[in-house]
Amino acid sequence: MDRSRLFWKILLLSAVAAAGCRAEPLQPGAQNCAAAHPGDRAQCEQAFSRSVQSASRTTELAGGWRLVRTPDPNGGPEAVSVMHVSDTARSDLGLAGLTLRCGRQNLEALLILLEPLPHGARPAVSIADGAGRARFDAAALPGGEALLLPPAASGLAAGDWQKASELSVEIAAEPAPIRGVVPVAGLASAWQSLSQACAAR
Repeated sequence: MDRSRLFWKILLLSAVAAAGCRAEPLQPGAQNCAAAHPGDRAQCEQAFSRSVQSASRTTELAGGWRLVRTPDPNGGPEAVSVMHVSDTARSDLGLAGLTLRCGRQNLEALLILLEPLPHGARPAVSIADGAGRARFDAAALPGGEALLLPPAASGLAAGDWQKASELSVEIAAEPAPIRGVVPVAGLASAWQSLSQACAAR
């Protein structure tokens, strides 16, 4: 999968994950794509992806980060996130990238996957930044393609990870771990842009 297609896949999955934070879904039926019959799921995702792409506004940031704003059709606050795709040459196909988003109270960190984990799964995640390694219990969001990391990960994204050039990720998934590398140069600027956007919503 090329980087452009990977970015739009991350955008799609991030939008679905953001919809899970709201009282109302981002778009009627958007979260139901994961529950659709396998033969219908691709068509469902394509339709939702076209809708997300047409409604979203993206801004390129330093280091390959992108700031993405997706309006809430119900009139609520827009979904805002920054995202970076994985290094496809050094990552398993299952790891799409890293997303940071406006949460209900604080900024939240998520890993985006290309293949869903079971809903409710809580895989162990190990992330190394070159200076140290942190381990988390992540939570698979509805659809299973977004893993919400605990607040401690957001704390690292606000601090130590901003000093790193890349993060090495390992997810203890079944039947085999998912490993990869996400470049994070420019994270400090991306974090600041996201924080300002979240405060202005």
